[in-house]
Amino acid sequence: MSSVLRNPRHELYAQGRAEGLSRDAAAHKAGYKGKAVHLEASPHIKTRVAELLALSAVRSELSRRDILERIFQDWELARKLGQVPAALKAAELMGREMHKMFTERKEIGGPGDFDNKTEDELRDIIKKELTDLGWDENSIPPSAIN
Repeated sequence: MSSVLRNPRHELYAQGRAEGLSRDAAAHKAGYKGKAVHLEASPHIKTRVAELLALSAVRSELSRRDILERIFQDWELARKLGQVPAALKAAELMGREMHKMFTERKEIGGPGDFDNKTEDELRDIIKKELTDLGWDENSIPPSAIN
């Protein structure tokens, strides 16, 4: 799958773009002096950037999976050795990551802050808080705001 570009400057540019650099910053990293707008239109560079981004996503997922496997192994070992605090901590970490359990909850606003709000205003507040927590506004289930 890895198809390093033959032109080293093109490869450096693609790597820079995959790292999140702007066009100009990636061009500078690749050794270009001015603006290298023509690089952005190149199909082989576009393909390489997409490939690098996909590889990065796979590495990220693998490392996440590896961490969860190690936590599970630690949990099993702690249980076998009778180390209850360590087993509980491993179980908590697995629950947080895999099932969104044991999350800290926080109060929003003070006493009476929501007494004079309409239902629509309350829904907007809930949507904003869920968005701040990383939910995509389009994926918020209606049951969360109704």
